Amino acid sequence: MTELDYEKEPVYPEFNVYPPRWNFDNERAWQLYRRAKREQWDEEEIDWNRVREIASGLDRKQRLAIAYWWSLLSNFDNATPVFAHAVIKAFEHHLDTAVRGILTTITYDENRHNMVCGLAIDSMMRGFPFNFKPQDDLERKAMLNVMWTWYNGSRYWKAYLEAYRKYTLDVLFTSFMMGEAAATTVFTTMSRGSKIEEFSKAFKNTAVDETRHYAFTHLIMTQNAPRMAEEQKSLVTKQVRAGFVFLSLITYKPPKEFWKLPPWFESVNERMEDLARDSGFYIPEIKEKEEAWRSAMIRVGATLARFGIKMPAVPEIGVTGEEVQVTEEDFVPIF
Repeated sequence: MTELDYEKEPVYPEFNVYPPRWNFDNERAWQLYRRAKREQWDEEEIDWNRVREIASGLDRKQRLAIAYWWSLLSNFDNATPVFAHAVIKAFEHHLDTAVRGILTTITYDENRHNMVCGLAIDSMMRGFPFNFKPQDDLERKAMLNVMWTWYNGSRYWKAYLEAYRKYTLDVLFTSFMMGEAAATTVFTTMSRGSKIEEFSKAFKNTAVDETRHYAFTHLIMTQNAPRMAEEQKSLVTKQVRAGFVFLSLITYKPPKEFWKLPPWFESVNERMEDLARDSGFYIPEIKEKEEAWRSAMIRVGATLARFGIKMPAVPEIGVTGEEVQVTEEDFVPIF
């Protein structure tokens, strides 16, 4: 065992949260951190008693359809541990102080989003899906759709943990860009269209958070892309495609890549969406979803082009670009 020489400064272990360090010169990041603190909101400010009153005026299938949609969303909003893990890695790598701070605020945001999902489900169909007794085949398949969606989330969590051993932090963080751009568009649209006022408030507040999260990914991209090697740029291209593949389940329809779902998933999902729309819960139609994704792609593509990073082809929505194949082993988590 090597003796410690206390006359010299210690040599710290690699990838360790010690020693604590601070820097205050990344002004763009500090502005975003301050903004994150100003824009915090409380999920209990939503009048959940009012939501339960509204639910009492809906029929069973409509209540189930809304609970079903929030359950699917929770697969993506169950991201608190994702960003909590990112916080740890950011400290281990001694990233800018403000960047670490921003990641702590995103962790808090995602916990709030997850709470909203749970409260919405509880208000519409308490106990769904695990303590739920289906009354017919549609209800049974809807319940299974949710459970299999969550199963895919569990596969993605494993991929997320492994990604830190394969990719640099700048590639990992910029990989969130596509997801945040799409989420901003979707929640803004749903906040404007919902006839259920309390859900409209929740979507509006969530859109504010997602806009800020997108600003974070844009910050990381613009500060790190000039130093990226071509291999890293290619990885970002691939992860933009991965973002579409993963998030399309809730914001479009699931492509064949990655997802392992029941054969009835799409038909039952479409039926659930129609039932939810009939109740006043606004879900964009397929053409609106396609347009939202195209807008997000244009937005992200403009940023990537500045740094010589290619956009992937997304033929599902008519977007041309670099042809990339995304295998399960390639996935970097996009929440």
